[in-house]
Amino acid sequence: MGTGALLPLGTLIASKAIATILSSGNISNQGNYSPGIQGPWTPPQYSQPALTVLSAQSSTGGSDIYVFDAVFKLAHHRSLKKTQHPVLTGANITDHAYIEPSRVILEIGMSDAMSSFTPGVWVGFSSKSVSAWQILKQLQINRSIITLSTRLDTYYNMLIEEISSQDTNQTKTALKASITFGELLSASVSSVATSSTRPQTTGSTSNGTISSTPPGQQQVNQNVLPSVLFPDAPTYPNVPGAGSVSSTTLSNSP
Repeated sequence: MGTGALLPLGTLIASKAIATILSSGNISNQGNYSPGIQGPWTPPQYSQPALTVLSAQSSTGGSDIYVFDAVFKLAHHRSLKKTQHPVLTGANITDHAYIEPSRVILEIGMSDAMSSFTPGVWVGFSSKSVSAWQILKQLQINRSIITLSTRLDTYYNMLIEEISSQDTNQTKTALKASITFGELLSASVSSVATSSTRPQTTGSTSNGTISSTPPGQQQVNQNVLPSVLFPDAPTYPNVPGAGSVSSTTLSNSP
């Protein structure tokens, strides 16, 4: 939650219920909220540092900081996946087990009758509760990388996997939602440029330039038909489209 339990109740309270509490003296009026008049009420806990903070990169390159009015429950999930097969004695255990991405579930509350922890954050729509829902939805649509700071741990590279909210007659001026964050594992890959000791260049090698050599007379004699070795072999027929294959062509080749 932002700074502990903001209200001594199990859920968010509509403006009339807050007015009743204020008039009863259970909670002192810290803002410009007066009993019977709807307006922003500032809890006294807002003078303390926030325990649960969301930080997401903004479109301008900076960071947008979000603090909820209340966090009723925060669940941390960490797990390790191991092989189900026997592991040879003496083997490196890290080759057979790995840490799965962390998951954090927040049950949060936003009230239109309360001022924001940071002025000017939960704005843009008809009310603060509607703005909170729309901003969370946009962070999920944009796949925004979020840093989630909590009392127990700080999580980096988090994505909003799921948002759920039940809108009832008790939350018509508020938002009570469950948000599931999942860690996005990342790795860095380095590339190293290498060069061959013998670069391949067309037409040349490390021993000189490639050039064609006309066939010698011995090579011509070996390909003549009929030849001394094959006196009964006929000459190659003239096949249309196949070109001329004869000792004349071979001897005249460059």
